[in-house]
Amino acid sequence: MIFNKILVFTLPIILFFSGCLESVDDQSSSEFWGEDCSGTPKEICEYGPAPDFELVDQNGNVVNMSQFQGKVVLITFVYTYCPDICPAVTYQMKKLANELGEDYNESVVFLSVTVDPERDTPERLSTFANDYNASWQFLTSTAESSVGYMSPIWQDYNILVNIDDDACGGNGHYMEGYEGCHCNPGYVQDDWNIDSCVVDPDFDTNTTFEDGSLESQILASLDLWSSGSFNSSEMMNGAIRFGQEIPGIPDIISQHVSLDGEPIEWGFQDTNNTVYNQSNQNLTLIEFFHSNCGHCNSQIPALKEFHTNHSSNVSIISVGGYNLGGNIDNMSTIQEFAIEHNASWTYLYDDSNQMMRNFGLSSYPSWVLLDGDQIVARATGTKTYAGLEQLIEQRTEKLNISTQLEIILDNITHWEMDHISDKQMVELIAHALNYDIEDDSQPLLDYGISHSTKLYIIDRSGTVRVVWRGTDWTYASVYHDVKLLL
Repeated sequence: MIFNKILVFTLPIILFFSGCLESVDDQSSSEFWGEDCSGTPKEICEYGPAPDFELVDQNGNVVNMSQFQGKVVLITFVYTYCPDICPAVTYQMKKLANELGEDYNESVVFLSVTVDPERDTPERLSTFANDYNASWQFLTSTAESSVGYMSPIWQDYNILVNIDDDACGGNGHYMEGYEGCHCNPGYVQDDWNIDSCVVDPDFDTNTTFEDGSLESQILASLDLWSSGSFNSSEMMNGAIRFGQEIPGIPDIISQHVSLDGEPIEWGFQDTNNTVYNQSNQNLTLIEFFHSNCGHCNSQIPALKEFHTNHSSNVSIISVGGYNLGGNIDNMSTIQEFAIEHNASWTYLYDDSNQMMRNFGLSSYPSWVLLDGDQIVARATGTKTYAGLEQLIEQRTEKLNISTQLEIILDNITHWEMDHISDKQMVELIAHALNYDIEDDSQPLLDYGISHSTKLYIIDRSGTVRVVWRGTDWTYASVYHDVKLLL
């Protein structure tokens, strides 16, 4: 089955009156935000004419690069049985298409090339595109030896593909940036061999749930679905999304935060150049700021007073490294800011420039209060001393949830974003709660695929210009580079 998740970064960039904002449309920089292929090693991105190919799309149409002369082309490499990275990439591409507006299709085209042609038939790609409401072309090969036919294409674009019949013992897969196996729910890495997934001894699939618990209510909804009382889409929309059948779920979702399927943790450098790791022992108040944000500067006295009076029970962390009008804070500017204000709490540098967005925030200052790995308060805008105390006093209660519900919650956000289909989400819930669902579909070839993840941007002349590696990008970042090429 599937499904450990990755956290997908969304960027709802909105104007908030009490904070300092950045914008998707900020084109103040004339340099690419991705890696400029003219200055990268050939094994990462080979600057020059984009390698041509001849593949078929989900509708059976023949596709080659010559068809897109005069347009900017974005190419990603995915496969439809990928449980985490590929749906996340597809989601970001959808957001980018929306942001491009009239330029999408008219001046900019997207292509998603499979790394699993044996299973990704045109029919399968068509279903995937429809399930995720993706309007561009997904490409595969219908050659008798499809993998052999496509291997040169992957090599041309420096995409490493490893198809392994026994990947992780059949209970996981490899993921770029993740050491060893990324194991399925109910399995963990073998202590003696990180390339093997073994049964998690702490994962009890036979747990009985108390009457009235959220888990028991989910099981009751599964019973209704299984009996044909309503279909999967109705079950998900009624029972999970809006809480009509299970009213406690939305409250838990609002508090649940995870990163790559694990409770959110970080290890950023502080202003003393030492790595700071989150502690789950105390309440943790996180301030997201920018050194040039006037509101962030003006609230320092309130933060100092609050730190003096509450440091014994609340840890304060200020996190910088973000963009304001094209000006991105770095370790030096953050250190100078802390020294200038004589601030004695912890200041961290988010070198990935993403942590604030992981919490769904986009303006400065913004606030998150954590109790362990759960969000118990969230706010934006300038805070007075009384406002900070109110944030602590009016926090919601920390919720105790089972391992099985953790797995469900780790994936609901992705389901709501269409990363996971209704059918897949029902299967995941059933699997987590050890509930049997009959599957009438044809058995599939069962093997794991490891592949490198890249997004290429090809300019109007057909030259490979920019590459984004891994998943450390958002639609807003790629939008900046595409607009430079238009």
